[in-house]
Amino acid sequence: MRLLAALAVGVLGACDSDPSGPGAFLARASAPGLGAVVLEVEGQGITGFAGRGSTRVYSAAVPSRPRVHRVVLVDAVGGELGFDIQVEDVGMERPIVTVVQAAGTDNRSLSSGAVSVAVEQ
Repeated sequence: MRLLAALAVGVLGACDSDPSGPGAFLARASAPGLGAVVLEVEGQGITGFAGRGSTRVYSAAVPSRPRVHRVVLVDAVGGELGFDIQVEDVGMERPIVTVVQAAGTDNRSLSSGAVSVAVEQ
């Protein structure tokens, strides 16, 4: 009986309810009137980026920093710029996003501190 209980605990413990495998984290950069932003995205297993809605995305790996990508988001509508961070395994840690530079839809500079970035699964 104890063997059966131990086996059941082992089997249940092996079940993982967290997602894993290839996928994407949804990210949003937002500020009133935000039209463009330059970000640094750092994380393991990043494979690419894709815009959401009318947001266009341009990205490149930073050669001197293997886990870092420079990402530019542009949206003429402005406000919230949504994008996907595509990764090898969504079970890994969320990428860290830092705002480098930002501009409003009027092409005026915005303080990087005025821009908030959220990353979720």
